[in-house]
Amino acid sequence: MPEYDDPYARSGQYLDMMIAGWWDHHRAALTQALGDLPADSGPVVDAGAGGGHGTRLIAETLPGARVLAVEPSLPLRTVLLSRVADAPGLRDRVTVDGDDLLSAHLPDRIGGMVMANLLGHFSPHERDRLWEDLAPRLAPGAFVLLNLAAPLRPQRIERTRMSEVGLGERSYVGWAAAEPSGPEQVNWHMTYEVHEGDRVLSRDDVHYDWWTVTEDALRAETSPHRLRVLPHGPAEAGLYKLLPEA
Repeated sequence: MPEYDDPYARSGQYLDMMIAGWWDHHRAALTQALGDLPADSGPVVDAGAGGGHGTRLIAETLPGARVLAVEPSLPLRTVLLSRVADAPGLRDRVTVDGDDLLSAHLPDRIGGMVMANLLGHFSPHERDRLWEDLAPRLAPGAFVLLNLAAPLRPQRIERTRMSEVGLGERSYVGWAAAEPSGPEQVNWHMTYEVHEGDRVLSRDDVHYDWWTVTEDALRAETSPHRLRVLPHGPAEAGLYKLLPEA
């Protein structure tokens, strides 16, 4: 496996609890889409599984499916393994892979894939490799379920409080800002703070690049691989299915 430059090495300790709201907010649309996947057609891949919110939702929605959860970030994978190990309904059905998606050894036939909040980590060249690899693996009726996260084009994002989670006497606050860093990229500046009353006990600042993708760009780059793009659910969710052309 190539060396992995983990953008979540410092922020991984905060992300699982801070991303939970996204999964709760879009749960109905995600569940509806997952329910359309074919049964018994190979494992469903949770790509960039993080701490396992999506893994758990896949398993709940498709009680007969096996799940392959791919997560290269060590701190996030630690949460994922603990979540799977602590759930009797997951232990026998979920396999955890520590490779990144481009290096993972995927089965020849998969029953679908979830790529939540992941696509921006891949350059256009890497996405082309990804679509080429995934298209022939999709079982009949299977698809890739992904979201296009804002911003869809490079633009400046003012510093915004993205999440606040209370645990005991402390609260964990996440801030996000972005600046354009190229014709198809932004650089995110994330700040994670631990508060107790009026005191800020700690602060972690993290920067990473993110590739922006519009719906038109997604259609253009998947079409040569005979994948069609179908929007799913409310527009604000930014959810899409990638299905093999008939």
